[in-house]
Amino acid sequence: MNDIDTVIKAQEGDDIAFGELIKCHKENLYKIAFAYLKNEEEALDIVSDTIYKVYMDINKLKNPKFFKTWITRILINNSINRLKKNKRVILVDEYEKIDNFNLSNLDLETDIPKCIDLYNAIDSLNIKSKTIIILKYFQDMTISEISNMLEIPEGTVKVYIHRALKKLRIQLREEFI
Repeated sequence: MNDIDTVIKAQEGDDIAFGELIKCHKENLYKIAFAYLKNEEEALDIVSDTIYKVYMDINKLKNPKFFKTWITRILINNSINRLKKNKRVILVDEYEKIDNFNLSNLDLETDIPKCIDLYNAIDSLNIKSKTIIILKYFQDMTISEISNMLEIPEGTVKVYIHRALKKLRIQLREEFI
């Protein structure tokens, strides 16, 4: 059964189909939430809130083929709202929990500080740039997919990526000088 059929079944009230959908997408949802919040508990909380909202509103999804885009947008909006609500300091040890790195293969003196510097630099970007960078480089989404998800032109996405990468390069160079 493909994703579209599963979404249609979930919209018809099939809880097992909804569970299958969530099972397929939960890892990516967590990674996105963690990239925003840098805290395991808060990321899990946002994923739970998102799943609940999606469960309650799945009938509002007009086109089942856009389920992934729809759930990701809800998650991003929830994450941004949580950031605005919290406006808090991020603990350094939380950075080690991101899935992108296997700690057993890392040189703790060189790799972890670089990872922390990268996340700090990404956090310094404005919300729109941060979202685009997370979707492009953490979720491997294409420019076209990002454009559709955020409902902005592809050219605008490219401009945001270019500006954000330029800012990140400058910041990261300063960190290592």
